[in-house]
Amino acid sequence: MDGKKLTILVLDALDEDAVSELYGKQRLIYEYLDQAAAIFARETGVLHAEHIITTVLSQQEYDLPPDYIRPYLQTSRGRFFAKYYDGDNYTWPLLSTYEKIFKSNLIESKEWPGRFAIHDKLTKEDLIQGSADADGAASGGECTLQDNSMLFLTTNRVYPRDTIHNTSDGSDGYVLSVTDATHLKTALFGGTLNAWTSGDAYIIQPAAEKQVILDAPSETAGHTLTFPYVCMPTPIFSDYGFWRINPRSCRAIASGAAALFKIPKREFTESGQIGGLFAAEIIRVKREIAQERLQQGNYRERS
Repeated sequence: MDGKKLTILVLDALDEDAVSELYGKQRLIYEYLDQAAAIFARETGVLHAEHIITTVLSQQEYDLPPDYIRPYLQTSRGRFFAKYYDGDNYTWPLLSTYEKIFKSNLIESKEWPGRFAIHDKLTKEDLIQGSADADGAASGGECTLQDNSMLFLTTNRVYPRDTIHNTSDGSDGYVLSVTDATHLKTALFGGTLNAWTSGDAYIIQPAAEKQVILDAPSETAGHTLTFPYVCMPTPIFSDYGFWRINPRSCRAIASGAAALFKIPKREFTESGQIGGLFAAEIIRVKREIAQERLQQGNYRERS
């Protein structure tokens, strides 16, 4: 279900006819939709992704994307694990705690990690600044930033959900996706054009990140650690952006967004009534996931 349809569902729940600056601003509707979808994803664990880390010689800490919520795959004993590949063999390091890895204080490099931990990134990312090299007109609420001097996939790493400011246009918004090393798909609000004109200056604030910390520094560069995780939903903020969530749950998320919309306006009773639909859908999905896991466990035992 895309942003245009979700906006209509929120307006219906609010008993509003259209987006307006007086009550239902488009940006605010999108932000509450995103907040409700993030709550749904955290509570249900319904969305998954994989992050592939390439080891660097003598490095122990590696960044996770900002859509990370928690690890996903577990052993039969409930231990979370990842997949490590050295080019010939696979091993399966287990999730440990940061405290244990910190206290073990392994400074000698290891060929294969046996354990890893997840921890907040301790250093702040630098702002990314530049200027647009081409016009990027808005279409359906999306516009493309092109900067040929950047490497958005590596050196100047940008992720969806990063905050972006067009300081020339006066607009602010979000990175929706990274098209390639020099192009970003963005959504802008509150400016003169809410689009990109060649020469427009911009600033990107990287989102907060967590890190994977191996139990010892990497002895070899070029190995891969594949890390499955429960993830945040894709940021929409435009007419045709969409989530990987079934339509029934999307309708409940729209109700949750409408409930969040009313809370700051002191409409607590109505907010609770609308939010009840959202809470009921979270419970339903969690039960379905638990039942599916139980059935899978029974199948493994019979096999």
